[in-house]
Amino acid sequence: MTKAIRIVGVSIILVFLASMPAALAPDAASAAQKYAQFIFTDLKPVPPQMAEMMKQMQVKSQSTVEGTRIVDLDTTRAEGAPYMDFVWLWKGSAKGYSEEEHFHDFDEVIGFIGSRLDKDPRDLGGEMEVWLGGEKYLITRSCLIFVPKGMKHCPIRFNRIDSPILFFSFGMATKYSRTPTKFDDSKSAERKYAKYISYDVNPSKVSPEAVKRMEEMNKRIGSTVAGTRLLDLDNVEGSFYTDFAWLWKGSAEGNSAEEHAHDFDEVIGFIGTRGQGAPNDLGGEIEVWLGGEKHLINKSCLIWVPKGLKHCPIRFKRIDSPVLFFSVGNSGKYTSTR
Repeated sequence: MTKAIRIVGVSIILVFLASMPAALAPDAASAAQKYAQFIFTDLKPVPPQMAEMMKQMQVKSQSTVEGTRIVDLDTTRAEGAPYMDFVWLWKGSAKGYSEEEHFHDFDEVIGFIGSRLDKDPRDLGGEMEVWLGGEKYLITRSCLIFVPKGMKHCPIRFNRIDSPILFFSFGMATKYSRTPTKFDDSKSAERKYAKYISYDVNPSKVSPEAVKRMEEMNKRIGSTVAGTRLLDLDNVEGSFYTDFAWLWKGSAEGNSAEEHAHDFDEVIGFIGTRGQGAPNDLGGEIEVWLGGEKHLINKSCLIWVPKGLKHCPIRFKRIDSPVLFFSVGNSGKYTSTR
């Protein structure tokens, strides 16, 4: 299945195309650097026929959902890269489903993260109806959903979006494919697959000892950055490495991560929360090093880090408004070599 078809099927069927931004060009200063090609702040263009199909499907599903695609990635953009799609859903609701039931021959993650940050960082700010293996789940908290290869999943319905929700999917596959299945809701009340939904983080990451180590590091590097670990898949059997955190505000004089490399491929991401008027604005500036090159990040982006490529340090130069910071790797366990 083509990338264009996947865009329709997974991410933005119910999104108003009028809010879709034009592709953003890399900063001129970065264009001459070898690894600037691994930093993606833009989108692959959607063919006109796909855009028209999306409009028709939105009408069919009786959707009032407004949204903006932010960033995407696949192997046509960076050789060997996994597929990823991120979209902000601003407001609205839908009576119909945005996706039909299917399964993949690769592992996938579907995510919903709310932005009611002044109240509860884990409150979704709406309700999503998600089907996993024929079981119906109503999602009202930020979460990551691990979908093992071969497990049927969907449909998805955006029951209610009261405040902006980041909706995304990614999989450790360089080529997207799917097999449709016949939907059956006879087991809707069962909870066999609830174990694949993560609403929190590994407790060891937020233990008193971990908090103390973080406080000591912040003092050492002159950091005033406040943050909250949000979601991971550490306790979901069979999942690949996935870690999400909020950076609320502040700045740092020193580095929060030192140079290292992995024996697995990784994607590092930064997503800003400046709202519908500035959907790609990061709301700060972050210094990221790739292969010994310094890059200054001020737009929401995905950074492709192939296996063996030295990367970091990272310095949070300025966090003016909340930034979602995450990393994903095709490994069941995080390891690094300095």
